[in-house]
Amino acid sequence: MADLAAAAEAFFAARVPLRAPASLAWGEGSEDVLGVATQRGEAEAAEVATAKSWQAGLFDAGLAWVDGPPEYGGRGLSAAHARLVRQIGARYELPNTSCFMVSHDIVGPTIAAHGTAGQKGKWLPVLWRGDVIACQLFSEPEAGSDLASLRTTAVRDGDEWIITGQKVWSSGAHYSGVGELLARTGATADRHRGITAFLVEMDAPGVDVRPLRQITGSEHFNEVFLDEVRVPEAARLGAVNGGWEVARTTLGGERSLMADEHNGILDEPVRRLFALARHEGADQDAAVLEQLGEAWLRDQILHVTGERLESATGAPPGSVVKLMMTANMEYYLDLASKLLGTKMIADTGEWGTFAWSRLLLGAPAHRIAGGSDEIQKNIIAERVLGLPREPRPAGK
Repeated sequence: MADLAAAAEAFFAARVPLRAPASLAWGEGSEDVLGVATQRGEAEAAEVATAKSWQAGLFDAGLAWVDGPPEYGGRGLSAAHARLVRQIGARYELPNTSCFMVSHDIVGPTIAAHGTAGQKGKWLPVLWRGDVIACQLFSEPEAGSDLASLRTTAVRDGDEWIITGQKVWSSGAHYSGVGELLARTGATADRHRGITAFLVEMDAPGVDVRPLRQITGSEHFNEVFLDEVRVPEAARLGAVNGGWEVARTTLGGERSLMADEHNGILDEPVRRLFALARHEGADQDAAVLEQLGEAWLRDQILHVTGERLESATGAPPGSVVKLMMTANMEYYLDLASKLLGTKMIADTGEWGTFAWSRLLLGAPAHRIAGGSDEIQKNIIAERVLGLPREPRPAGK
């Protein structure tokens, strides 16, 4: 592990500056608390281009997929080795690489778990090198948390499948090269048992991606229309009508991502809260200090829980850390609103104030992503605690 640490340290030190301890002093550096979906248009395109260049160098140095199989570009080491590289990188001023979250933490691991040798060879190296970005094509206008009610269809036609339907809330689809898609291949009444997963190339004829302007001002989410899109049988991921098992792997990865302290979703919110309290002259208030202490404790517990569950599999561990992360976000926002008051409502131009409002406006997306918080509570109740299933209408 010492050799890996030395190699990582040398790689980062040669390319980017160290993050100074005072980098979160008031008025210094980026004011964004939210680490994803803060840019759009040309600024976003430039950010993605920079991220791709950085990722390619990281991959070529053997530091991009430390715990991945060597035959697909990984180092074949443990998750602890991969965490070590992330921890070292966190000490440096790295470019924003949040555009790879879906590729590396959601779609890539799903291909590794369920893909054929051909699919793994085609997609895993380019996904981890950043040459191609992946998106997730699950949710639909009337099938969000209840994915079993999805209506997009895939009909077999010889050695191809014809896919028709609509997807929505697909993060980064507008700059992605491949999408993991769920489509109905069985009867509607089959629900989970009639779904198949596919890897759809986003430049295929019939794929129409339309960015959605969010209340935060970004256009990170998209709606994707599929008009008789033809994909080869070789693009089917997993068994016919076995897409639900594939989807569970994907959703488990999405939920677990939120527990990683270096996931980039939030940019050091607790340290920013301490800086905000000092700036507002509230750092000597006993009630504020108590809340700051709890904010720090919540953050530490989340990280420790994430480490404990790092080797666990299945949906329940991911559900636990996903709920913890969104609960923490709600707590941070409550404290920020008390410190800022009306500054959180109106954008006065003062550094570090309206950034918290942007996080507040984007918070509902995180409570929904990967299955809503309510769905996660049901999963924990039924699969971990063994409580009776919720009553469901006949046929559900």
